[in-house]
Amino acid sequence: MLLSRRRLLAATAAATPLLFVAPSALAEPAPDLATPEGWLTWISAHRDQLGLVLDDGRGNRLLHRPHAAQPLASAIKVVHLAAYATAVTEGRLDPAEQIRVGDWESFYLPTDGLAHANALKHLNIPTDSTGLYAADPEHRVALDDLVSAMITFSDSAAPDFIRSRLGEAALHEAAAAGGWPRPDIRSMCAEYLFLLPEFAPPAQLPVPARRAWGYQLERRFSTDPDLRKRVLDELMQDGLPPYQQQTTWADRTMSATAAQLASLHRAIAGSSSEAAAVARTHLEAPLSAHLPPGVVGIGMKGGSLPGVLTCGLTVRRADGTIASGALLAHGDISPDQVGSGDPGLPLLLAMQQPEWRDRLARAMEG
Repeated sequence: MLLSRRRLLAATAAATPLLFVAPSALAEPAPDLATPEGWLTWISAHRDQLGLVLDDGRGNRLLHRPHAAQPLASAIKVVHLAAYATAVTEGRLDPAEQIRVGDWESFYLPTDGLAHANALKHLNIPTDSTGLYAADPEHRVALDDLVSAMITFSDSAAPDFIRSRLGEAALHEAAAAGGWPRPDIRSMCAEYLFLLPEFAPPAQLPVPARRAWGYQLERRFSTDPDLRKRVLDELMQDGLPPYQQQTTWADRTMSATAAQLASLHRAIAGSSSEAAAVARTHLEAPLSAHLPPGVVGIGMKGGSLPGVLTCGLTVRRADGTIASGALLAHGDISPDQVGSGDPGLPLLLAMQQPEWRDRLARAMEG
């Protein structure tokens, strides 16, 4: 998620984050992606912008462009979670370790729709005059709470912190164990910085070179508080580029296929390992108080960027069956749709309701 300059300035008073400066006009009302019918309308008109995998755990499947790579947005964070859970069970990380908030925030760029600010509020950490950063960088928080913030609030500094602690190889190994070889891991901090002209890499830079460029930039940013302050001042003064330019940027961020994302979520939901149980604790916590009858856990991690809505989802049932799926929507998605859209909605309905699954299948077929 990205903040417009107005939202950045009004951060402390914001109730519902708006992500972008909206276009001056839209040709016609866009489908409401916070509703099931809106998703059916959007999908039927944008089938070539959708990747979807769904297995209801009862013998019914839907596949639509399952191997087409599309931007992931924050759905990538399930990889960082899997690596964290593995490291905890192997004794390489202690979930109770007290983390200095300033070290967490050394990876933070306030382009996240107030995710970090909301995490600080949830953790009862006082903020500074901007409302965006902790007032006291020496404040300590449990490592497990940082990971919870990454999943529940979609904090985007946490995954870079985890990757810096564990190393990229640990993330690759955890994802590969779930059927997702060599995920597109990058510095999220650097990818956001790339929106600013002074930090942008060459336009045609291949992904491996862009990743290396980003890691170098992240090291500069995370170790230089003066640079972080200057970037914040520039964002407060100048804001971010226009929405169309943001969508072009989003096209080149971390990507994967719906099949890869669904595979890792399915592995976490279906494994009896201790690591999977740790990961499920975080993925299933946000919806734990809203489970329908016969369901023991709903694990979900979604994401959004300009022109992008994504989600990986599992449903564990009391009868032992597990539904799993992933949805990657990318393209003609307006700022309002990004801000209010729920990409988990069509997946969850199709897992639970055969009639809805049939309607979704028809929408994808045209």
